[in-house]
Amino acid sequence: MADALAVIHTYTTVLTWAERSWYVALGLSALVGLGYLACNRIGASFTRAHQTITDIQTRQEEQP
Repeated sequence: MADALAVIHTYTTVLTWAERSWYVALGLSALVGLGYLACNRIGASFTRAHQTITDIQTRQEEQP
C-alpha cells in the first residue's frame, strides 16, 4: 500500500511540475509577444519621426 501511495505521490508531483512549467512557458510567450509588439511600435514611431524631420528639412531647402 505504501508503494502505491509513493507512486501516486510521485506521479502527482510530476504532473504538478509539468503544469507549472506549462504556465511559465505560456507566461514567457506572452511576455515575449508583448515585448515584440512594443519594439515594433517604438520602431514605427522612430521611423515616422525621422521621416517627418526629413520632410521638414527638404521643404526648408526647397524654399527660396
